Amino acid sequence: MQKIKFIAAILLFTSSLVLAKEPVTAYSKLPVPKKGGTLYVVSSSNPTTLNPLLDTNMVDRQINSWLFMSLMSIDPDTYELIPGLAEKMEVSKDKKEYTFTLFKDAKWSDGTPVTSDDIVFTFEKLMDPKVEAAPLRGYFSGVTLEKIDAQKVKFKIDAPRFNTRDFIASFTPIQKKEFEHETDFNRSKENLKPTGNTAYKFKSFSRDQSVILERDPNWWASKQPDNRALYNFDTIHFRIIPDPTLSYERLLKGEIDVMEVNTDVYHTQILGVDKDKVGTKANSGKAVWANKFTSDGAFPWFGLAMNYKSPLFTKKTRHAIAYLIDYKAVIDKAFFGLPEKCLTPFGSNTENTDPSLRKKENQYSYDPKKAAALLKEDGWADTDGDNLLDKVIDGKKTKFSFVMKINGGSAPALNSAQILKESFKKAGIELEIRTEELAAYFKDVNDSNFEVIIAGFGGGSIFPDPKQIWHSDSAGGKGSNTVGYSNPKVDKLITKANLEFDRKKRAKLLQEIGKILYDDLPYVFLIEKHYSLEALNSRIQAPRWMFKYSSGVAKEVFHL
Repeated sequence: MQKIKFIAAILLFTSSLVLAKEPVTAYSKLPVPKKGGTLYVVSSSNPTTLNPLLDTNMVDRQINSWLFMSLMSIDPDTYELIPGLAEKMEVSKDKKEYTFTLFKDAKWSDGTPVTSDDIVFTFEKLMDPKVEAAPLRGYFSGVTLEKIDAQKVKFKIDAPRFNTRDFIASFTPIQKKEFEHETDFNRSKENLKPTGNTAYKFKSFSRDQSVILERDPNWWASKQPDNRALYNFDTIHFRIIPDPTLSYERLLKGEIDVMEVNTDVYHTQILGVDKDKVGTKANSGKAVWANKFTSDGAFPWFGLAMNYKSPLFTKKTRHAIAYLIDYKAVIDKAFFGLPEKCLTPFGSNTENTDPSLRKKENQYSYDPKKAAALLKEDGWADTDGDNLLDKVIDGKKTKFSFVMKINGGSAPALNSAQILKESFKKAGIELEIRTEELAAYFKDVNDSNFEVIIAGFGGGSIFPDPKQIWHSDSAGGKGSNTVGYSNPKVDKLITKANLEFDRKKRAKLLQEIGKILYDDLPYVFLIEKHYSLEALNSRIQAPRWMFKYSSGVAKEVFHL
């Protein structure tokens, strides 16, 4: 949902002024379709919050993207900024001041105006350390806000970074009136019955059943050129279905209109047993069609994350773990050969990854003998003949046994974990796989309550900001560094990279960071995607299914 809200989208500075009316955008030149009907979408779990300051998982963000507008939006074909709640943004020559002028007719779904007071209130909540918004707050370090008048605010930053313009432009306010008298902002009941400001209003939430949004007939921005062809349904109905296989079955029955499918469903069902039921194009004549959609957008990478709080995972042991992974088996068996091996979290085939890492001789590969030697060097041995390695840690004999938590609804994650378990067992390491419901899994990840996890990360930007996951300042609940990784050299390089506006110079810094991460192994990087696997009901129509920088099908332009 790039139009409504892009989260921490990173751009290089290309201009100092974004005008209220772009002459042509990806959206303004689309034909205007007939409005009406209901779009049925899958939500893989109950939402935990519908407050954009507090959302930390893709379920919440998916729903919030239909409810809340940011100050500016993004053109998914050019990656340039276009108006959102603000009609224009002015940037000072020294790039330290960013002034936004709100549309005078911008309104919340209850009909009250969106004003500077809402922006200021939201910013104050964001910067309040008691508010559980650490991942988002990290972007706004060194930023202050000044109210100029009822429609104008000015953000000021002490040291402008390469992505300052764009994370500030993506600032998404909440309504002051809704929350100003709340004594517990984080647990407010309003967080699950929000007042938004887009084409849709929140209607209802039935736990384990649905979230329903309905069209706002008085949406203030409906006649703007960039919006005329968007948001074409009267109702957006999220069906809450944790099991991907069940979601797919509901799709075949016509109860779901669009869903992203995992590699297991795509390979086994769509390309396998159901190949005669599912078309490959929108006009295939089948009730359902599916395809592998690619673009230049940002897609997730998947890895094995090891918590630095655990005494088991010294650097040498992490290296041994990396040599115990059969990467080809993970790609071929867990992901059916669709993704590629991941080398860094910055796009392994982009300018952000050092070319030397793309040479096979410099990569980790499945090598049990090398792993065994590293484990022995690190003090691991089977001292009691039980086929399980042990060593003395803090004066106590400790078995090499740990729990890996995974999202129980992810067949690829479960299949990957099973492959790793067998490999680890041969090396004398006991791995317990523990599946969790998605909401519980997200909570454990955000709270760093795990020894090891396997999951997808990233996918937020084509110009990555490494601070959120890799800087030590983002650990301990202050960002997304949930493993607690800390390397002073990496911290310095991240700071330097984020202050660098020259794209090529910044890419060189990211290359250096990536090489250190590949050696330190806070995560063992497994695979990265360059596609989205999507299945759709053929009743849905669209002028375009993907834009140049889409990371998923463009639901905002769908219609009947």
